[in-house]
Amino acid sequence: MIGEGSGIVPDRGLNILYRVTLNTLMNLTEDGLTHDNVNANTQSQANTRLGADTPKGILAGSVVQVGATSGTVVRANGTSKTAPVVGVAINNAVGYPFESGSGVGSGKCPYIHGAGTVFTTDLYETVAADLAPLTYNPGDFLFASVNGLLTKETMTLVIGVVLIAPSATDPFMAVQMRI
Repeated sequence: MIGEGSGIVPDRGLNILYRVTLNTLMNLTEDGLTHDNVNANTQSQANTRLGADTPKGILAGSVVQVGATSGTVVRANGTSKTAPVVGVAINNAVGYPFESGSGVGSGKCPYIHGAGTVFTTDLYETVAADLAPLTYNPGDFLFASVNGLLTKETMTLVIGVVLIAPSATDPFMAVQMRI
């Protein structure tokens, strides 16, 4: 597995390897805590990176954009080339057991941003909107899908570039951000 000695934990969706900026200013909306990630649409139901144990709300590795209410961020929806995408969430909004950094307690959605930020994630689209399988390769540009996940389908502005592609033996994808 990539970086076993660097603290990458398989049950975490995002591991920051190089951080340019961390933003902890923005707040979550109710949807940021309650959105059903698995049953949102046929694409999310077919995604092999999501399952019965996937929590609700914004997930670590989800792309976030400025919300309609001042001071909030929401899941990116991949519908506009001018969408106000601002970064990638670093925690699941509902948190992990025995963790005190969840959005439930603070109401905040911390996210990373800044061109040059490098992270690994095991959360991304595995099927396209038409349900065709997606495979990732080094150098692929990444965008925000309608589910707020990274995808190689051209949908919005470029979020990042694949540095190390996921494989059958290691589901983590290394990404360098471009926003």
